Amino acid sequence: MSSTDMGRPVAPSAGRSQHDADGRSDYDVVVVGGGAGGVGAAVGAAQSGAKVLLVEQYPFLGGAATISSVLSLCGIFDQRGEKVVAGVADQLLDRLREHGAYREKTMGWTGNRIVLLDAETTKLAYDEVTAAAGVDVRLHSTLIGAERLGDRVTALELHHRGGRETVRAAAFVDGSGDGALLAGAGAEIRVEPVERRQTSSLVCRFGGVTEDADLSREGTRAAVAEYATSGGIQLPRDYGIMVRLPLTGEIMAILVDEQVDALDAAALSRDEAAGRRQSRRYLEALRKHLPGWSGAYLIETGPQMGIRETRHLVGRTSLTAEDVLTSRKQPDESIARCGWPVEDHAGRGVTRYAPLAEQSWYDVPYGAICSSDTDNLWAVGRLTSAQADAYASVRVMGTALATGHAAGVAAAQYASGRPHDLPAIRAELRGQGAIV
Repeated sequence: MSSTDMGRPVAPSAGRSQHDADGRSDYDVVVVGGGAGGVGAAVGAAQSGAKVLLVEQYPFLGGAATISSVLSLCGIFDQRGEKVVAGVADQLLDRLREHGAYREKTMGWTGNRIVLLDAETTKLAYDEVTAAAGVDVRLHSTLIGAERLGDRVTALELHHRGGRETVRAAAFVDGSGDGALLAGAGAEIRVEPVERRQTSSLVCRFGGVTEDADLSREGTRAAVAEYATSGGIQLPRDYGIMVRLPLTGEIMAILVDEQVDALDAAALSRDEAAGRRQSRRYLEALRKHLPGWSGAYLIETGPQMGIRETRHLVGRTSLTAEDVLTSRKQPDESIARCGWPVEDHAGRGVTRYAPLAEQSWYDVPYGAICSSDTDNLWAVGRLTSAQADAYASVRVMGTALATGHAAGVAAAQYASGRPHDLPAIRAELRGQGAIV
């Protein structure tokens, strides 16, 4: 599909959702994971003319925004307010505007400019963006295996309520966040010890908070300190992001921290339960000691823990701390820009910020989304190949839309017989409105 067709509904081709008699189906590009990176990849590939399947285990798209209530789209702007991500991201933001749910906010103590989200509108917007591009979306479907021949992935095995299904394709993108496809395909990955991974947060949404309520860092710190003094309970974090969401007026609070091994189901189950107990203590502290919170109540946690770090892609190249902190420009290699500072959740209750040089942006090189040992496999979002400090910047959702968009274009071109032609990838991204 040409760039002039973007935003208009495209009817799926007749064979796009049909299966062979043996339960197999064929696509040009298959994307695993329906979060920001996966949707960016699927739409970018479809707009490049590929026949695309997007696989998501949950019953809706949106990734961390919709399953973990991380309702803040970070990375669309750098700290000066300059827009650094467009393309598929613009299509999503336009849908939010059409539904009256677009709201920006500059965080006073960091200067970060974010886009606040409404959960239900975000689900709908992702549905609309993928449908307009002609992407086949398969919800309720979990990757359970991958077939590999030499240095290429050839097929995936999915499981859903109807049973098992094999899907073949020429190119694949992992947008799962946890590297499910990388691991299943036997691609090279890196996994840090649990104690060196960034913490995960169980996001809380609160109602009953007055319009003039205190949401400040200073107020939160004072309330948590008073709670510890009066009740003898020391909470891990004494401040965090607290913002009022569009449409509902709910308060999103990122306060509950756990050092989670999200690759261990037993540990994750235990730590999510601990996080829910922790959320009740925060509610009690805020109700007792923060102005405007006396009538507050907990609407929802999660539902899933907001997971920041599990597996990492080992790419052809990796972003370094120097690349990020010096706002390094790599115009011949770039497929995306990132203007988010280093935001390292280095332990329970700890967040370390480090600004980029001149509060600007850096380029994400193509090699950082390409598997080092699997020729037709890309990985995006928080899977982008990066050293620790660089990872703490590039992992955010706005940047994931951009790295995903690039991987989708690259995968579509690979499927059409043009593997890893970076000038052609960059030209197509610009044609689709991306910033590179």
